Amino acid sequence: MAEYLEHPNFYFIPTNLVQNYTPSGIQTSGQATFTNYTLSEPYDASSYAPTTFWTVEFGNIMANRGSIGWWFDNGYGQCQECADVGMYMDIGAFPVRLEPNKTTSYIAYNQGEAMNPDPEREVIASKAYSLLSETTKNTTFFVSNGLPENPESKSPQVYIGLHNRKNDPNVLHEAATYYGEEARALDNYIYENRTVDIVAAGNYWIRNNDAQLNAQAHAANAITVGAIDSYTGRIADYTSNKSRYCEAGIGHCQNEVNPTAGSLKPEIYNYSEFSRTGDRKRTYTRGGQTYNASPNYDGTEAAATYTAAQVAALLRANPFYRWHPEVVKAVLLNAGVNNIATPYPHGESNVATTKIPVYNSVVFNRFNSNRFHESRYWVGKWARFFTHVKNGVREIRFNVKRPDGKRNFSAAIAWLTSGNDIANYGKIPQNFDLFVYENNSDNVDGIDDEHLIASSKSPNNSFERVSLPPTDAQYLTFRIVLTSEDSRSENFRQVVLGFDVASTN
Repeated sequence: MAEYLEHPNFYFIPTNLVQNYTPSGIQTSGQATFTNYTLSEPYDASSYAPTTFWTVEFGNIMANRGSIGWWFDNGYGQCQECADVGMYMDIGAFPVRLEPNKTTSYIAYNQGEAMNPDPEREVIASKAYSLLSETTKNTTFFVSNGLPENPESKSPQVYIGLHNRKNDPNVLHEAATYYGEEARALDNYIYENRTVDIVAAGNYWIRNNDAQLNAQAHAANAITVGAIDSYTGRIADYTSNKSRYCEAGIGHCQNEVNPTAGSLKPEIYNYSEFSRTGDRKRTYTRGGQTYNASPNYDGTEAAATYTAAQVAALLRANPFYRWHPEVVKAVLLNAGVNNIATPYPHGESNVATTKIPVYNSVVFNRFNSNRFHESRYWVGKWARFFTHVKNGVREIRFNVKRPDGKRNFSAAIAWLTSGNDIANYGKIPQNFDLFVYENNSDNVDGIDDEHLIASSKSPNNSFERVSLPPTDAQYLTFRIVLTSEDSRSENFRQVVLGFDVASTN
C-alpha cells in the first residue's frame, strides 16, 4: 500500500470558515418504479417518503434536528460554510414508497447497477431514506449494492457510508460470529478511502442468543451502533455486542479454543423506535414475495441510520472533519449527553461510552459556548509525530487550554488499521494508550504521576476513552503513547490517529 502523505500535526478548533461551496452535476435519473403492490387493510395513504418528522421521545426531550436551529441558518446566515455532503447506503435496495406508482428520490452509485432486493430490504431502505431525509439537511443519498469505488468522484463528495442490512443468508455462522471477509473488506475500504462508515450492530441476541454481530459490524475502523430503548433509556436487549478475532486467520476461527476478543463493539448506542403518528401496518408484495411492513422503524438499523444523520450534519457544518473517520469516532465517543440507564443487558459491564449522543452535542455550535470540542489528527510516519520519549517508548504530548467556565471533560483517541492485518494475525497491530494530567503551566515536559487524573489502557481496542473528574486546572496535558506495534503490519510505523476532547456542561 502506498505510503501516507506526511501531514503535519493538524488540529481542529471551532472556526468561522466560509467555503462558498456550490454543488453541481447531481444526477437525478435512474429512478425505480414499482407498481406490483398489494396493501393490507386498514390502509393509510401516508407513505414512508418524507412528509412529516419522525420522532423519538426520551423523557421530555425530542431527539430531532430542530434542537440545533443555528445549523438550519434560520435566515441568519450563521452556517455560511455549510456544504452538501454525499452518503452511500450499502443496502442492496432502491428506496421506494409503499404506494402504487410512486418512488422516492435517490441516486444509484453506479448507473445501471443491477439490484434485485427482496421486499424486506426494500422496505428497510425506504424507511432509512425517509428517516435520513427528515433528520439531516443537504445530504445527497446514493444507493449501492456494495462498497462503491472512488467516493471522491461524486458530486457532492461521498464522505459517509451507512450499512444497516442484516447478514445475507449465505454468510456462514463463523463469518458473522467472528471477524470475516466482509469486515476485512470494509476495514480496508475505510483505511484506503477515509470515509466515515456506520454499521448497525445487529439484532441477534434474541434471535440466536449468541451476541452475533452483523458481519460488517466487526470492522474496527467502522463506527458500530447499538440500539437504545427510547422509553426506558436502556440498551435494547437484542443489540449484539461481541467481536472476536482469531490468530489462525479468518475462516479458521472454529478451530481456536479461545479466540481473541475484538475491539469493543458497539462504540456508540443511539435511540431507536422511530414512528409516525397514524401510520399503519401494511403488506408489500413484489416479484412473488411478500413482506409485512411495520409502520415503525426500530432495531439497531434505525439507531445506525439516526447516527448517520447526525454525522452528516457534523460534516456539513464542520468541513474540517471530512475524510477523517478516526477523528469522527473520537467526537462521537465524547458527544454523549443522556446517560444510558442501567442495568446493562446480558450482564455486560463494559461499554465504550455510557452516554447517548444527541444532535446539539454532535453538531456543536461554534457560535456559543454550550459545547466545546477540540480535535487533532496525525496521518503519516510515526517518526515525524512523536514529541517525547519516556522509558524508551515514543509518545505524543500536548496541552489543551481549558475554556473559561468548563470543568467537566471527556477525551478519546481512535486509529485506523488495515483489515488484512486483523484478518491475518487476529489483532489490531498498533496499541495506543491515553493519559491525561492537570497542568497550570503551558510546559508539557514537567508533568508527573502526581498530576495524572485519568488514563485508558485497554489492550484490544482501536480506541481509548476517558471521563475526567471536574478540574479547574489552566491546561489539560495529554500523552498518547504507542505501547506496541506488530512489525508484520502492512503499514508498520505509519499512523492514522485521531483525538478529541469535549465538554458538554
